[in-house]
Amino acid sequence: MKWFFHLPLLVRIPLLTAVMIFLIAMTVTQTAIFSLSRQYEAQTERIGQVYLDGLSAAVERAYARRDLTSIQRALEQSLNFYLGVIDRQLALIDREEGILSHVAGPNLPAPTSPPPDVFQTPTGFVYEADSLSVWVWRELGPTGIIAANLDTSAFARERQLLRWKILLIGIVLSLASALGGYFVIRRIQRPLGEVTGHLRHAVAFGPQKIDASIFPQDDREASSLMHAYNRMVDAVKEREQLSQRLAKQDQQALLGRIAATLAHEIRNPLTGIMTALQTIRMYGDDPVSRHEAVEFIDRGIQSLQGVAQATLNTYRPSAPGPELELRDLHDVALLVDSHAARKQVKVHTRLHMKGPVRLDAFKVRQIALNLLLNAVQTSPPGGNVNFICEISDSTLTLTVDDEGPGLPAQAKQFLLTETPEPSDHSIGLETVHRLTRQLKGQISVSNHEPQGSTITLRFQISKA
Repeated sequence: MKWFFHLPLLVRIPLLTAVMIFLIAMTVTQTAIFSLSRQYEAQTERIGQVYLDGLSAAVERAYARRDLTSIQRALEQSLNFYLGVIDRQLALIDREEGILSHVAGPNLPAPTSPPPDVFQTPTGFVYEADSLSVWVWRELGPTGIIAANLDTSAFARERQLLRWKILLIGIVLSLASALGGYFVIRRIQRPLGEVTGHLRHAVAFGPQKIDASIFPQDDREASSLMHAYNRMVDAVKEREQLSQRLAKQDQQALLGRIAATLAHEIRNPLTGIMTALQTIRMYGDDPVSRHEAVEFIDRGIQSLQGVAQATLNTYRPSAPGPELELRDLHDVALLVDSHAARKQVKVHTRLHMKGPVRLDAFKVRQIALNLLLNAVQTSPPGGNVNFICEISDSTLTLTVDDEGPGLPAQAKQFLLTETPEPSDHSIGLETVHRLTRQLKGQISVSNHEPQGSTITLRFQISKA
């Protein structure tokens, strides 16, 4: 039954409903067939007793006189005259003297012995499946028993045919009811499926409102659910806009701090340079003082160049970056460690680089940082994330695997498509896709069973 639980919930519920409807309908059908068989047996017994009433009247006087010849003649006459009920054998039995008379119809070569129940009970009914006939008997006087073996083959055939008809009709109606129940439940669940699909889309690419044209007009509860989802989407978008405004404010505050730091860092070397120039003016004739002042000016200028370069890297990230070095990847792992510690996720690194690589360090750092942050975010507490870098045959391979629920199909298709359609996708995935294409890299994605995913990036290393 494991396969059943692998089916989507929107399929399992209608399927289970259909199976239950089918089982209930078949149970009702079998109960009706069983009741019909019991009624048939009871009706046959009543008919047999009615038949014995007339037969008893024909032989009662002869039996009282113990006139065996008259008894035999009366039984034979009854065999030759029948209407509706065909008698195969007739017998008159005395408990003290045994079988007094026993005759068989022309369709039997010889009479057969009555069942033992005839000699033990005053009245009864026994069905013989081999001959498709029934034995019925009743008391005749204080010690006599009149018994008849009636042919019920025609009734048996009709009953069997009726049983098959009822069974066939029951199966057809059960299947029709089950299919009807399946499609009715599926139709009832359609709004829930729509909401579920939009939730999956929201996980991979961001929330998107449900079109009002597909709201069910005849289902207030489902319509209310969709309205609630759309209100949630509006709230999420408002929160995102607020977050963007707050992020902009934070960025402006950060720029203010950077400007203050930059002014401070520039002011200190400038102050030293101005002091060194003043020393040269005053003690320029002294070779030792002049040399110390010139060295001090040189170090100050180098410090200013470092501040300018750092500022350029901060405000012009699209400019060609330096070559990728091993310390860049270690820096990325260090940046992720604090976030992983909060999530109780362990980040394992296996980085193999012998020297600088002719790849844009800024872009590779940004790609690796986004992949690691997504892997840590989707991994459960106590999970592991592996960050691997290898170089082989002028190809640098970056691999990030996690123990999360796996990359959604829409996100996987977005990463693997050369020119994906614009949509509400994750900013991190968009950054990874854009920068990888700029570096002419290749992306491969695989999901593991039962959970986890691996994203592998391959970049060709330029030799010139």
